[in-house]
Amino acid sequence: MDPPAQTLYSGPHDAPSIYSNVAVPMDTMVKKGVPRSLEHLLQLNQLAVRQKFSVSQGNGRTFDILDPAGQRVYQALQEYQCCGPGYNVKIMDNSEQEVLDIIEECACTCTRQVQVHSFGGNLLGNVKLHSNFLVTHLSVMDPSKNVVLHIVGPSFKTNIFGDCSFEVKSSDEQHVVGMFKNESDFLVSFPMDLDVSVKALLLGACFFLESCINTHRVFLTNRKYY
Repeated sequence: MDPPAQTLYSGPHDAPSIYSNVAVPMDTMVKKGVPRSLEHLLQLNQLAVRQKFSVSQGNGRTFDILDPAGQRVYQALQEYQCCGPGYNVKIMDNSEQEVLDIIEECACTCTRQVQVHSFGGNLLGNVKLHSNFLVTHLSVMDPSKNVVLHIVGPSFKTNIFGDCSFEVKSSDEQHVVGMFKNESDFLVSFPMDLDVSVKALLLGACFFLESCINTHRVFLTNRKYY
């Protein structure tokens, strides 16, 4: 595999103030074996997830997903439903067609897990958050639940409010093949030649990890005042 991608986009000041709503130019033919609208990922080795704030967004959270040049390639909506899944994020392209669905049916167990589906409900794989007080550890798994990558970083209890990084490691944990960086935006980098479905799984893992960190931050902040 290629070495970890270099950070080309490091924060909000590097990106244009207005994102392009036009899809990134691509060959108009869908690539064989690539889920619809994920062909954009073929040419990317880094993405940035930026939360958007709006008084009209209601209970949900909305995000832009940017390429290294700061152009928006996808947008996302995290929905809160009182009778729905424990966690659900829908990722759409710039024409608002659904591309990925990240869903956790139940968040009441010690070990949490989300499924990542492409358009049409096809399962790309799972991302599991392991219960560990010393480190943060997620396993990225294919549809057969074979581990293809690990994500390892500092524990939520030691670095929850500052910038922090998480290594993306090979299945045998011997090689670092990418990086997550929780800064002003949440950055994820990976090899250019990584399978598109695994890139999509890493994007799903990025949202899942961001949500876990955000939930724990809110819990600690509220506990301080009550």
